[in-house]
Amino acid sequence: MNSESVIVPCAQCGTKNRLPKDRWGERAVCGKCRTPLPSSAPFPDHAVEVSDWTFQKEVLDFPGPVLLEFFAPWCGHCQKLSPVLDELTSEYAGRVKIAKLNVDQNTRTTSEYGIRGTPSLYFFKRGKLVDRVSGALPKGEIERRLMSIL
Repeated sequence: MNSESVIVPCAQCGTKNRLPKDRWGERAVCGKCRTPLPSSAPFPDHAVEVSDWTFQKEVLDFPGPVLLEFFAPWCGHCQKLSPVLDELTSEYAGRVKIAKLNVDQNTRTTSEYGIRGTPSLYFFKRGKLVDRVSGALPKGEIERRLMSIL
């Protein structure tokens, strides 16, 4: 896949449509059923901030793979992991959504998932938790886990 494009699934028929990044803001239609596609890319090229209120929509209802980092702003390991996740967000744009949830501000979701330490990385596919790991991992290990859900 060209790194200058993104795959946008059609909500009507499920067809995967390749959309150039420079057309994200334009009105695009599905190549198969001609249904209008969302005006913004479903796979952003930056980490998405998630809260207790947006968790369902941004993670569980998202049709593609999601890497969610449970983090704390005061956590040194989280701060070291942040540039790695930024790189991965750029490299995997159009294939994986990368999201972050602040554990101090979002205690409901943190409690539901039993988060005891930060950073914790949770890997979701079609809204289902498929993998999780605690601690700051090297970029290669995170990529290996991402590849298993693609």
